[in-house]
Amino acid sequence: MMSPLKGSTVRRDALTEAQRGQMLALMQLCYTGVSPERFAEDLDAKQYVILLHTRRGGELVGFSTLRVAEELAGGQRVEVVYSGDTVIHPDWWGHKVLQVCFGRFVLSRKLRRPLRPVHWLLLSAGFKTYLLAVNYFPRTMPRRDWTPPPGRADFLHALAARWFGAQYDASRGTLRFQGVHYRVRDGVAPIDRAAALHPDIAFFAERNPRHGEGEELVCLVEIRWWDLFLALGRSVSGQLRGWARRGLRHAGVRVGT
Repeated sequence: MMSPLKGSTVRRDALTEAQRGQMLALMQLCYTGVSPERFAEDLDAKQYVILLHTRRGGELVGFSTLRVAEELAGGQRVEVVYSGDTVIHPDWWGHKVLQVCFGRFVLSRKLRRPLRPVHWLLLSAGFKTYLLAVNYFPRTMPRRDWTPPPGRADFLHALAARWFGAQYDASRGTLRFQGVHYRVRDGVAPIDRAAALHPDIAFFAERNPRHGEGEELVCLVEIRWWDLFLALGRSVSGQLRGWARRGLRHAGVRVGT
């Protein structure tokens, strides 16, 4: 059985106007404060886009924009992969196609220069995005159960200040865009009582108490070879389990939760 979703990574400049319009509509469905101008500005600053489509019908149901840059960290050249706008239609939450596509993209970057460190710069206005990092990569900063090595925090603060300017608050480690900015629509992935009991979600809410207003927690994720292979393996395994569960449901077999 194949996944009902298929993912592809394309160059941003290869997108058609129709695709850009579909991406904007999907953002506006799940977020408030999404203007065409702000969306275009974010998209045009990236080089790559992961696209998620349904296999039946070809509907666009998710995407993530990506920027790749070289930086200096402690005198060493590193590659930074920055995730910009990322969204999946709520009807398709739980599928692992985006994670697999992102893992393959990062793997391709590491294979280009195997000895060069790769870091993932991630902005999290919602806990689901934050969990994508901490669930798969142990060396995520900030997180409740890991202390980064000396110089890592300084590198992140300098990078965020240079890329985002006065919008970055180093004392809080968050980004608050000037003017109207995106925020998750009410009722889309709220931190309810049950979610708040999860230690990583509680930590996210503590570090980014204004997430409901669109403020974003700035995260830096060190992507090591071993962690990447484990993440890809878990994502593919999750896909297979999902296919099996959906196949059993279609066959009329009751599947427990």
